[in-house]
Amino acid sequence: MTPLSLGDGSPLWISLRSAGLATLIVAPLGVMVAERLRHWRGRLRSFADLLLLSPLVLPPTVLGFLLLQLLGKRGVLGLPLSWIGVSVVFSWQATVISSAVVSFPLMYRSALAAFDQIDPALGPVASSLGASDQRVLRTILLPLALPGLMAGMSLAFARALGEFGTTLMLAGNIPGRTQTLPLAIYAAVDAGEIGRAWMLTALVLLLNGTALLLLQSLERRSPTPAGETLAPESDRALLIPEPEQSNRLPPSYHLSMEIRRRLGDFELDLQLHSRCRRLGILGASGAGKSQMLRCLAGLEQDFEGRIELNGRVLFDAARGINVPLRERRLGLVVQNYALFPHLTVAANVGYALQHLPRRQRQERVARQLRRIGLVDKARCYPSQLSGGQQQRIALARALASEPELLLLDEPFSAQDSHLRRQLQQQLQELLEVYRVPTLMVTHDLEEAFRLSDDLLVIDQGRVQAHGPCQEVFDAPGSTVVARLSGCKNLSALEPRGGRRVYASAWGLELTLPERPSADVTHLGMRAHHLLLQPWRNGEGPQRDAQGLRWRVRPSAISEGPFAVSVYVVPDHWTGEGWQEQESAGTAARPVLQVEMSRREWQQLSDHPHPWSLELCWEHLMLLREECSPKAFRGRDAPPGECSPGRPSPSIHKHRAP
Repeated sequence: MTPLSLGDGSPLWISLRSAGLATLIVAPLGVMVAERLRHWRGRLRSFADLLLLSPLVLPPTVLGFLLLQLLGKRGVLGLPLSWIGVSVVFSWQATVISSAVVSFPLMYRSALAAFDQIDPALGPVASSLGASDQRVLRTILLPLALPGLMAGMSLAFARALGEFGTTLMLAGNIPGRTQTLPLAIYAAVDAGEIGRAWMLTALVLLLNGTALLLLQSLERRSPTPAGETLAPESDRALLIPEPEQSNRLPPSYHLSMEIRRRLGDFELDLQLHSRCRRLGILGASGAGKSQMLRCLAGLEQDFEGRIELNGRVLFDAARGINVPLRERRLGLVVQNYALFPHLTVAANVGYALQHLPRRQRQERVARQLRRIGLVDKARCYPSQLSGGQQQRIALARALASEPELLLLDEPFSAQDSHLRRQLQQQLQELLEVYRVPTLMVTHDLEEAFRLSDDLLVIDQGRVQAHGPCQEVFDAPGSTVVARLSGCKNLSALEPRGGRRVYASAWGLELTLPERPSADVTHLGMRAHHLLLQPWRNGEGPQRDAQGLRWRVRPSAISEGPFAVSVYVVPDHWTGEGWQEQESAGTAARPVLQVEMSRREWQQLSDHPHPWSLELCWEHLMLLREECSPKAFRGRDAPPGECSPGRPSPSIHKHRAP
C-alpha cells in the first residue's frame, strides 16, 4: 500500500481519521471548558491552567507513559474497562486518545483567548433581555468567538496530525493498525528508506499547510449574520411619538435594597427605600456605585441583604432567594452600550422578543425604532452608527422587553463633552416619553441633576444623602456630600462663643444670625453663590441683615471660554503680619473660589482693588463632618425616620434659586 493511499490501514488514512476524530472531540470540550473557566480568578484559575496546559510542556514520552499507566490493563481506567472486554492500549482508539490529549491545550487556549476578547458586558446585557445562559452562548458568545475557535480547531488538527511520542507509547507502531504518518516516517528512517520518509514528510507538511490556508480563507469570508427584516413601513421619519402604555408596568413603583458586602478593605453597606421614578446615584470613583448596580442586577451574588422591586423579592440571602438576571425584568444599559456587533440594529432591538411570532416581533421592533427615529437604520450594524444613535438603540433594546426598572451605568462616561451634552438631552427626552422607572449611576454632578428627580449620594460604600436633587444640593448636610455635589469652598469651623465662629480656611470671623448646633463642624459656600462687585466706600465689612460682605483682592484667575474662576484673598491677609506668618509657614493663605460669567468678569476686571465679596445668609451652609449611613430612607419614609432631603443645619433653611 502506497503512502498516499486512503485505503483502510494506510498511514494517511489512520492519521486523517485519528486527527479528525480528535479535533471533533476537543473542539466542543475545549469551548465548554474555556467558557466555564473564563470566569474563574485567582489561584483556582492558575491551578486549572497549569493542569490543562501540562500536555504542552510535558515530554511526549512522559505523557505517553502516564496515559499508559492510566489506561493499561491494571490502570485506574484500564482495569474497569477490561472487565467489560474493552482494551484501549495498542489499539486504533489509542491513537485518537493520544491525539486528543496533546491537541486539547491548543483548542482550550484559543477558545479562552477568543472569549476574553469579547466585551464582558455583552453577556449580562443579553441575560437582562431574558436570554438563558445557553442562548447567550449560542447567539452571542460563539458567533463572536468563531474566528478564534476556527483557529483553535486548525491548530488542534495540525497538532494531532503530527503527534508522535505519546502515540508511540500508548498505541505502539503497528503497521496497518496504529501506524500514523509520523510513526511511518520514523519506521522508514529506521529501515533506511529515506525516499519514503521524504515523501511522508512532504505529505504531512502539505496537510498542515492546507489546514492553515483553509482557516485563513474562512476568516476572510466570515459571513455577517443576517439581521431582523422589518415589515414594510410607510412612515420612517416619525420622531419619538407618545408610546402606548404597557399593561406590564405596575401603577406604583417601589425599590427596597439592603446590601452588605466586603471586598478586602472595602465594605459596602447600603440601605435604600425609594419610590422616585428617576433616581440618580452620585459618588466618586470607587465609592460603591457600580457594585450596588451589579448587586441589584444579579451580577454579584456573594453578599448579604435583601432586594425587593414592586413587591417581588429578587434577592434574600437569609431565605436563599436569588432570582436570575434574565427573570428580574430589569433593563440594563452600560457605558459603552454593549450592542451586539454581529447583529443588525433591528436584530439588536428584537433580541428580547424571540418568544413572539415573527410578524408580531417585526411590528414591535419597527414601533420601537419609529419612537427613536431610526427606522432607516434597521439594517445597519452598530459599527455604522454614531454615538448618539448607538445610545438610542441600546435604550430601545432595553425597553423593548418592557422592564420594571431601567438601570443606566454611567452611560456617557466614554463620550466627549460636546457629544455628552447632546446624548443627555436625547436621553432626557426618551425617559420623559417612556416613563419607565430609571436608576442611573454617574459621577458627573450636572448629569445627575439634569436626568434625576431624586439623588442618592454614596461615599466609601455608604449612603451619605438621599432626597430631591435640589434639596440635596441646597442642604448637603455633611462635608462629604458638599464636596461630591460640587462645593468649592469648605472650611473648618471654630466656635468663638455665642453666634461668633471662625472659618480657619478663609481667615474670616463671622457672626451668624443663629447659634450653630453642636454637631456643626464646617462651613460651606458654593462658588456660583458668591458675588464679586466693586467695593463701595463707607460700608462695613459685614451685614447681618441680608448676608455677608468682605473686602478681598484677587489671588489668581482661571479663564475658560464661557466662565471665569476668580480666586480671592481677604484684604486683611495682605497686611505685613499675615505675610510674615505665611512666609514662616505658620499659616496658609486663605483663598475662596468665585465662579462668574465672562461678561461679569469683563465688567469687574477694570475696577481697582479691593473688591467686595458678598454672600446671602441663605446660601451659607452649616455642615457636619459626615452623615450616618442609615439616616436616609428616601421618599415616603416612616414617621420618625429621616425623610428625603431633610435639611442640614442652615441659616434660614431656604431653597436656593
